[in-house]
Amino acid sequence: MLSSLLLAWYDQHKRTLPFRGTRDAYRVWVSEIMLQQTRTETVGAYYERFLQRFPDVFALADAPEQEVLKRWEGLGYYSRARNLHKAAQEIVSRYHGVFPADWSALRALPGVGDYTASAVASIAFDLPCPAMDGNLTRVLSRFHGVREDVGIPSVKRRLAALAQEDMPAVRCGDFNQALMDLGATVCVPGTPDCARCPLSPLCDAYRVGDAEELPIKAAQKPPKEVRLAVALVTCHGRILMRQRQETLLRGLWVYPLIENAAQPDEIEKALKSLGVNAEFRAELGPARHVFTHRVWLMTVFHFEADSAPADGFFSLPEMLSLPMPTAMRAAREHAIRLLTPRIVPADDGNLPQTAQAYAESWQSAHAAHCTKEFLARHTPERMEAVLRQHRNSGRAVYSLQFGDRVEGVMVLDHQENELVSLYIRPEAQRVGMGSAAVAFAVAALDPSRDMQVTCLCGNAAALALYRRFGFDTVASVRVLDAAQNLQEEVLLRKAEKPKPEGNA
Repeated sequence: MLSSLLLAWYDQHKRTLPFRGTRDAYRVWVSEIMLQQTRTETVGAYYERFLQRFPDVFALADAPEQEVLKRWEGLGYYSRARNLHKAAQEIVSRYHGVFPADWSALRALPGVGDYTASAVASIAFDLPCPAMDGNLTRVLSRFHGVREDVGIPSVKRRLAALAQEDMPAVRCGDFNQALMDLGATVCVPGTPDCARCPLSPLCDAYRVGDAEELPIKAAQKPPKEVRLAVALVTCHGRILMRQRQETLLRGLWVYPLIENAAQPDEIEKALKSLGVNAEFRAELGPARHVFTHRVWLMTVFHFEADSAPADGFFSLPEMLSLPMPTAMRAAREHAIRLLTPRIVPADDGNLPQTAQAYAESWQSAHAAHCTKEFLARHTPERMEAVLRQHRNSGRAVYSLQFGDRVEGVMVLDHQENELVSLYIRPEAQRVGMGSAAVAFAVAALDPSRDMQVTCLCGNAAALALYRRFGFDTVASVRVLDAAQNLQEEVLLRKAEKPKPEGNA
């Protein structure tokens, strides 16, 4: 009786969900793993994107674990993704990519518990296996009048046995999904909508009048609070990260986390133990993340290192490509801001720092061509004077920065429509600063006229950068200093043709 009433209701009122309507075991399995401890409305978009990248079990099994974790990013509980990957590899190696139509075989797969095995078995293979999740537990405890703690193993087994008795001979998957939908929309926690429930004529809790009190659950312990300092350590457009080896969030990438550290000097000491010398710059704000059994209470700090080891520091694109937990979301927003190039006018406040970066980057760029004596004459004081001359002549001088740290200089001449100078410290190259500067220049200059840029002859990296932005035509060569054999190529970016006017 229960199943016939329930399935008739389900046929009229079932929810439309992206992962419904399929009996493909792979797709059912992926959706059920995603739905563990995640809200149904959250899963849909992740499910569709995940299947676009991993359309079958073979694609998932062949993928690197880091990519699987990246595609899972935002769903949380990342052990699910790792187990999903391991199970896919086992299905391919042991079952040749064919899901076993057997509850015990499904249950033996990594990350598959009783509920998931039952859901896949019933939906994909129409096996009579009740999928005992929170919704089924609530609906069946009310329907059958189970007034004992549903967390007790013997009570769990009793509910599962009752569900097994209620299971129809066919449409087992629909029966499980109907109970889920009823629990999610009608027989909800707290006050159920018994007036709309198709099972109320047979429901014991409705008859007794205590549906609001069921199911009975023991009070849970509050999650443990853990205080953490999150250290954003930047160095010339890169940031320090580490891959978690701990059980919680294992395999994911995070910023250094220092437990019970609240003062900058405590964090600096902890960073030194990691082999990183960094100075405190700013406290950036709080962040909070709730796990099942603990709460991370975080404070985000910014530190700056003068030099970065070969491993452990990542540019902005590299950082964004790594799988990171949701717990790092607030810190990541701060990191994006710190690693995004800033192009600001060089005023009297930042001109000395800009000149210092100009001197260092100019000397580095010309070191292979010039004598030491010649290079030594290009001091920060001299370069500051050069920049002031540029400004006095009407040219626009820009300071190139990551955060507040000046890493280079750019000079534009709007009258000549020319990018006159672009110099970036070697340590801050190949992290997007040059591309951001040239893109800024192209946008700032007049597109209706030819644009001009100069580049030291033989500087292949700079030539490649400019040519990416359309500076393809070599117009002439400038001799900067014959004694030092310094020459510059002059490249042009042709004026954009005016767009034809639309027909009247």
